[in-house]
Order: sequence, then structure tokens, then C-alpha cells
Amino acid sequence: MANISLSKSVGLAGVNKSADVRAVKGRLIDLGFDWLTTDDAMGPTTVKAIRLFQAIKNGMNRIDLLRSDGRLDPGGDTLSWLNADNAPRWIKLPPGSKAEGFHNSELVDQPTDAHDFGTNWLADTIKAAAADYRDDFLSANPTKALLTINDISLPRGGDTPMHATHEAGLCCDIRLPRKNGQVGGITTSSGTYDRPAMRAIIQAFLRQKTASRVLLSDLVLVAEGLCMAASGHGDHGHFEIRPPARLPG
Repeated sequence: MANISLSKSVGLAGVNKSADVRAVKGRLIDLGFDWLTTDDAMGPTTVKAIRLFQAIKNGMNRIDLLRSDGRLDPGGDTLSWLNADNAPRWIKLPPGSKAEGFHNSELVDQPTDAHDFGTNWLADTIKAAAADYRDDFLSANPTKALLTINDISLPRGGDTPMHATHEAGLCCDIRLPRKNGQVGGITTSSGTYDRPAMRAIIQAFLRQKTASRVLLSDLVLVAEGLCMAASGHGDHGHFEIRPPARLPG
């Protein structure tokens, strides 16, 4: 990847020189923001994509218009992240498999629910946590539930009426494991809830470098310091990650 450079600012209220706009849009498209067009037009769709990218690199689960200003400046942090070796990529999260230790049930909900998209950072963290959970817990308990993810973010990120956050592909919901090896349709107070499996899932997630926090209203696991209770999180968990250290391009 050849680093891009800017002669002037690009984005909202930027100078938006043609070559600079083309370079920024081309790089964003390469990173999976492929709803953009490869031209020098600067409009609201491109500004929203820049804001989404900024929210991701800032580790935000909501797109704050103050910190995500929709503009890149020469020598600025947004441009540095755009050129980083580990710049965030926008992807549809993988389906998973029993061999991998996880399942993406969100893909099954299509076309009625499109919360299938997020960052490769989140995908990599989930895959690593699932492998950890598989090796540490499932290997000795093969009939237990897989780590099962649900809602992530919409195809272009941004506001979703179904969630207070989930705007920038840095978090996902986790379906509760049942004692029979299935998932979902229960709460943490249900007799069929498999707390040992959920404990192992959370522990595997928290062992990952990018793991940030877990929301789950399970008072036993809260008391163990594994999660935080939150309104509306008695029937599912919520995993959040933080950005990795930026690797210069």
C-alpha cells in the first residue's frame, strides 16, 4: 500500500482539491467503505464515511459529531490512521463454525435485519476469543454452546434505532448460552441459562488485547468483575473493543 498525502484539507468545510479527494475516497474504498464512488465529488455520503472512519479510530460506539468532524488535514491523526498498516477495514463479519468455536447468528436474520457489518478489528477479536473459548472450555465440554454473536452495525454504520450504540462496528451482542447447547430466548434468571459457559465466553473475550468491556445483567458475573449490569441486557451480552495501537504505514 502506497501512503496517500494531502496538499490541503479534505471533507466537511475542507479545501477539497480534486486529487486529494480522489486519494481519500480511493483509500476508503480499499478499506471496505465501498459505497463511495471513485471520483472527486465531496458530498454528504463521503462526509458520513469519513465520520464513521474517525469514530472507529477514536474507539467510539456512537458517532460524536464533535470528535468525528468529517475532515482530514495534512499531518492529522485521521490521515495517519488512513495510512496505517492496521487501518480499520469495514467488513461483513464472518459466519463462524463449530471448528472455530463461534457462530454468527446475525447472518441468519437477513433480510429482515441488516446489522451484519463491522470492523476487521472486531472480527479478529471475536475469532481469537472463540478459539480461546474452544480450547479452554469447549474441548472439555463439547456439547456446550458456541460463542454466538448477534447484532453488530448497519451496512454503512451510523445510527440504528435498535440500539443506543452499535454505530461504528466496534461492538456486538452475544446470545446467552443454554444448558442444552442452544442459545438465546432466555434471560440470566432462567433455569436453562448456562452461566459456566457464559463465564468462559466472557473470560476468553477479556483475555484479548483489544477487549474493552462487557455489559450483561448477571449479578453473579458482575460480582466476579467480569461484566457490568446495564438496562436491557438481561437477555443478551454486549462486547466492546478498543482500537489497537496504530502501526505506521
